[in-house]
Amino acid sequence: MFGKGFCIVEICMLILLAGCVQEPAPLNTLDDYRRFFAAREKPAILPANVLTLQNAVEIALFNNPTNLAAAQAVLAAKYGYYRALAAYAPEINVVGTVENTLSQGWNLKNPPEGVMRRNDHFISLGGIQAGFLLFDGFARELETIIARQEYKKSEAAGENVRRLLERAVAYAYFDMYQAEEEMGIYGEDLDFQTAALQQEEQRFKSGHVAKASVLNFKILAARARSNISNARYRRQVAFHALAALMGCDHKQLEHISLQKIATDDVPYIYDDLYYLEQAIMNRPDLQMEKVALNIAYRNRQKVIAGFLPQIRLFSEFSGNTYHASYGGYRVSGAHSKQGIFSYGAEGQWNIFRGFDTYNKLRQQEVLEKIALWGVNAKFLEIVSEVRDARSNCRNTSYQIRLYREMAEWVKEQRDLIYSEYTNGRETITRLNEAQNILVESRLKLIISAVEFNKSLAQLAAATGTRQTYPPPVAK
Repeated sequence: MFGKGFCIVEICMLILLAGCVQEPAPLNTLDDYRRFFAAREKPAILPANVLTLQNAVEIALFNNPTNLAAAQAVLAAKYGYYRALAAYAPEINVVGTVENTLSQGWNLKNPPEGVMRRNDHFISLGGIQAGFLLFDGFARELETIIARQEYKKSEAAGENVRRLLERAVAYAYFDMYQAEEEMGIYGEDLDFQTAALQQEEQRFKSGHVAKASVLNFKILAARARSNISNARYRRQVAFHALAALMGCDHKQLEHISLQKIATDDVPYIYDDLYYLEQAIMNRPDLQMEKVALNIAYRNRQKVIAGFLPQIRLFSEFSGNTYHASYGGYRVSGAHSKQGIFSYGAEGQWNIFRGFDTYNKLRQQEVLEKIALWGVNAKFLEIVSEVRDARSNCRNTSYQIRLYREMAEWVKEQRDLIYSEYTNGRETITRLNEAQNILVESRLKLIISAVEFNKSLAQLAAATGTRQTYPPPVAK
């Protein structure tokens, strides 16, 4: 009756598990998404609501769903490796069978011995089976090595996600910072044009200037307002991108201000070879390609193992009961119980299967060559990225130094020309030109500072190293 009891246990387990399985949460409304994907933790912003780049990166690494999914992929690969190790353990199974057979015969004439009119057979079988794989041509060992390499590859993939996430956060952060600075520059331009307009209106009422001068400053003030509106829009776009990368709701970041970027502290830029060595040692995507090459090599070895035999040890203990009822026969029934124990070894060695293993080996050799060229292609891509990032750093650092020197000159020039204009010794065209040069130079100084910091993030991502964050600067 062991088999009948085992069947009842299975049915009870299925009933219990049926109540434990829950359907995924419905994601049909905005509230569903906000409730189900709420930030894991409220962002820790510095006092005075100053969000530094380092804060933004740390919050993104903690809350970004892509990064969280990459971490879970690493965990899944880790469990896959543990699962591969299970091949070294013996296998133990509990088996059971319950069977009931009913049969009915008609028009039996001189039936042979053992044939009855009505049969009712109930059979239950139960047992324990144990087996151990002794040798399989090293396929088990190679499967474990491949699983461990897949685990390493998944870890490198997670590092690569973090590398790209840090770069994306830095780009969005500096885009937002640039838009804020542009709003300030255009705001000062608007203040200048408004002050000049008020002065010109007074002079126009006194008859000292023509109406064209008044219209000139009205037009330039309107242009400044338009520039402020466009800069505000670009800040909103960058803010939305930054909040999404940080995995936060926009309301949590509504009142933040950004860290001031220094324009007088430019770090030293090393030569190409230094950064290339860093990239070769640290780039996780290059590590992924190298691991893929190793996996291809191990897969080829596993195919070679297919030419070798397999040897397996086994043992089994089983017990069965038999109960039969007969009708229309000289006896009414039978009953028996039996215990069986067996053990031994079994081997298998494939001799020929249509050159399946041989062609599979040739296929794996080609895949190994593809993986080798994948490493080479990734190396060339990294060389290009590193050199581009370094060149960008050198160019933008030069631009910072250049526009930093110009900043004071153009401001002094504009003030002198404005003083000459109010005294009637300069034209309005020259004043407009001087003001435009001032605004343009200040914009280019901010843009070059932002681009330089972006290039540092680009270089850090290209070399696979942690980004060096700029020190705080008082506003």
